Amino acid sequence: MKKICCLLTMLAFFSVLRAEKGGSDTQAELLYREGKYREAAETYSRILSGGEESALLYYNLGNSYYKAGENTLAILQYERALLLAPGNADVRYNLKLARQQAVDKIEVLPELFFIRWYKAFVSLLSADQWGYVSVALFILCLVLAAFFLYSQSVWMKKTGFTLGIVCLLLAVGALLFANRQNSRLKERNYAIVMTPSVTVRGAPDSSGTTLFVIHEGLKVRIVEALGEWTNIRLEDGNEGWVRHTDIERI
Repeated sequence: MKKICCLLTMLAFFSVLRAEKGGSDTQAELLYREGKYREAAETYSRILSGGEESALLYYNLGNSYYKAGENTLAILQYERALLLAPGNADVRYNLKLARQQAVDKIEVLPELFFIRWYKAFVSLLSADQWGYVSVALFILCLVLAAFFLYSQSVWMKKTGFTLGIVCLLLAVGALLFANRQNSRLKERNYAIVMTPSVTVRGAPDSSGTTLFVIHEGLKVRIVEALGEWTNIRLEDGNEGWVRHTDIERI
């Protein structure tokens, strides 16, 4: 009886907690519809700071910042949403709109076409989705293996064996893609410039040689960190040092 009471108490607690989170989410949506974009952004930020994380929350937060005129913060949240849902067309479109307002237009270094295709293909799904694909293909491989082992028909045996090998290879490939996407989530080695104007230096020191100037909203790759300085690399290959307070990790 005590165990049942404890279980019911826990269920009631989690139900109340979920209702509170859902209520905050609904409140943020209402504020957004009423045109109170800054208040909506604050509400979405509180939800995220409470430990709840999803592509939809980051997307809605990005929309709130964008409507409030906080373009750099919008870019940051859209990028975070894209990490969790890389194939989401709405996030990509809104991120493109926000980027158009950024000052710096960096020309991306050209890549071989098959590398571009590979990256684009892997980015179609998140780590979890690639994991589901891998499991589904592996199960299909086991079914085809059963056809190969127990079928009386030679044609069925050959077909089961061939397709089983193909499914196994595809399952391994999907697993590798899932691992790559998961690494991106863990490393988060990209950041957004948050300071209106940043001087990039040739050394991690205020007296370092001035290399070039970048502006807020620009996406950069984090190479390494040293004290209060971070070595960043731009999409055109240029790199240098900035203070870590000038950027925020995606």
